[in-house]
Amino acid sequence: MSAAAVSVANLEIRIGHKLLLSDISFDVPAGSFIAIIGASGCGKSTLIKTLAGQLVPSKGKVSIAGHAVRQLKKEFPLAVGYLPQFGAFHPELSVLENLQNAVALRLPNSVPPAVQRNWMRHIIEVARLEPFLQQTYRTLSGGQMRRMALAEELIGDPAIFLLDELTSGLDAFSDREMMIWLRELAQQYGKTIVLVTHATYHLEYCDAILFLHKGRMVQFGTYQELLDAHGVASIADLFAIYQTQDIEFPPAAPVAEVDYPPQPLKTASPPGGGRQFCTLLARQAKLFWRDKVQVGLHLSLALTFPAVVAVFATKGLPQVRSLTLSLETNIIRTLVEQLQYLQESYHAASLISGLTMFQVILLTLIGANNGAREIAKEREVLQKELRAGLSPLAYVLTKFLQVAFLSLLQAFWMAWFVKTVCGFPGEFILQFGILFTVTLAMSATCLAISAACASPERASLLAIYLVGFQLPLSGAALALPEWLSLACRPFIAAYWGWSGYLKTFESFRHYDIVKQSTATFIAPYHSCLLVLGLHILAALAAGWWFTRKMRFV
Repeated sequence: MSAAAVSVANLEIRIGHKLLLSDISFDVPAGSFIAIIGASGCGKSTLIKTLAGQLVPSKGKVSIAGHAVRQLKKEFPLAVGYLPQFGAFHPELSVLENLQNAVALRLPNSVPPAVQRNWMRHIIEVARLEPFLQQTYRTLSGGQMRRMALAEELIGDPAIFLLDELTSGLDAFSDREMMIWLRELAQQYGKTIVLVTHATYHLEYCDAILFLHKGRMVQFGTYQELLDAHGVASIADLFAIYQTQDIEFPPAAPVAEVDYPPQPLKTASPPGGGRQFCTLLARQAKLFWRDKVQVGLHLSLALTFPAVVAVFATKGLPQVRSLTLSLETNIIRTLVEQLQYLQESYHAASLISGLTMFQVILLTLIGANNGAREIAKEREVLQKELRAGLSPLAYVLTKFLQVAFLSLLQAFWMAWFVKTVCGFPGEFILQFGILFTVTLAMSATCLAISAACASPERASLLAIYLVGFQLPLSGAALALPEWLSLACRPFIAAYWGWSGYLKTFESFRHYDIVKQSTATFIAPYHSCLLVLGLHILAALAAGWWFTRKMRFV
């Protein structure tokens, strides 16, 4: 017994106490084009998401060519093409660049480059994309965007397409053109196509129609069978019957759940993580340089923040340089000098500690800007690519490499500028090392926050809160209860950056002045590097975990 391309038996979907779908049973033969229709809220999108493996059935069974859906997507991510209502692409890239990236990320390593190029030309021809290949994605019309989205899914040559509102918002002519094209894909190329649609203009091009009402299946049959069964002349008339009459359905008799033997599917595994990493890295560099606003922001922060530190430093630093630890033998003079020294050393200690923390806080703010939006802003593109077999580790490492490069430049400029202008003592390489590590730690942490958040706005807000807590919880500026200080300190990157930077003064009087004036423990330099390194590793692991979770969201 051969398996249907899509088989659903006794499907029920509940979310909490709400019943979204019930008593749904149908089979879709291979190579057919069916549409799922019904009024808004009837469960169309819920059904297509269940077929795509994004929702788990509460009851019943769903299989693709005899395979359990989630297992199939895990083992063969290119076997089923799924398109949500809106396509997701990088708007700054051209149609051709987006397709080239899709080919590199989806076609296996075993496919020679010449074959890949020929296949992409074939996809462009089938999707009729040639006239606008050089246009950026953001300049395309709605119909062109739909064609491009479907063309991208064709790259993996899936046997089955699940399309959610692909024709939504198109005019009647574009809708007809899209329906004809989908019918051609089914008839000429043997694709099985399941389309959710609100549009009812051209349903006669479908082999069958599944009509839903209030989460229940009314009928599954041809266009004409659906009209004849209800005695209406159009789908609009059919909708009117169910919108104006309160029709209740008795519970459907359960159907036998047939265990179809899994059928072999013509599909391949996507390329390995190494090749995907190279593709993503090249794409990331291109996207970074094309975002002029973000490049300008990075430059302005990197250039102005060290200058701000210098402005606050210049007034007080001459006093620090002129401090002396020697005392005169005359008792009266000694007492006067001692009082003056204590006063000056208090101000000097505050200045040195404050400037050190000021550098660190500004760099954590820069680090937050580096990472907070990076993953969240392209969440929809990422989810699509993860469903097609993108390696989460390759993706996260690409983003990490970018923030590491930015952190390197930003920390170097801060360390060099402040040391040159302010004349701080200590080894430059040690000061740069600790500032780079604290910037990277915050960048990586905010990258993990970005992976966990549904929107870049929420990620940015959380990153700002995180930076805001750095100063008060570090204990460097405000005295904290000992238990709170010990509890918070391991997680506060600014504390370790502050301690590590001050330790570079250890051979100079600056360190003695600060140490005499602060009750906060100043951790050893290498301990600071170690803890910040653990921050980076923990953030990378969290970013990978949150990114991996997006695959079935």
